[in-house]
Amino acid sequence: MEKRNPIVILSISLRFAKEYLEMLCDINKTYTMEEIQDSDELLCKRRALWIALIIEIGCLFDTYEAKNKKVISFKKINIPIVKEKIDKIHGNSIIGRIIETRKTFTAHKGQEKINPISVEELCDSKLKILLGELDQPLIDFENWLKQDPKLENEYIYRKTLDTRNVKRNCHDYL
Repeated sequence: MEKRNPIVILSISLRFAKEYLEMLCDINKTYTMEEIQDSDELLCKRRALWIALIIEIGCLFDTYEAKNKKVISFKKINIPIVKEKIDKIHGNSIIGRIIETRKTFTAHKGQEKINPISVEELCDSKLKILLGELDQPLIDFENWLKQDPKLENEYIYRKTLDTRNVKRNCHDYL
């Protein structure tokens, strides 16, 4: 079975998370809550971006493991220089709140009543900075993979790609 390239997957996922956050916060800055509530289009767009952002952040830090299913995430990178940076970002309380919301309210519906993270909390947090801080660990991981052809073969590079300039038609790489 052909495997996905983790650099491409993580780059795309990180870019999407940054875009969703920016668009979500732009809606919050541009419109009042009353204007959002009165517009089905704005309300739906805001909710969709909120859910997409939460899902994407969850994917970036996924720790799921099963016999026949391995996920690609920053938390699966076990290289000391990268792991330390990832653990620091992952340990931030805003990331924890997002992942808790994903587990109990968006991707899964938990029985416990836990208040999901709000759009305002997301936009007022340092999430944008944290997402920006993920760029370097991604570059470090990519450089580490390029050091050793055996590692590169393990992750199966299908195309040479400058991941910082991934085009909008990302489905070609998925």
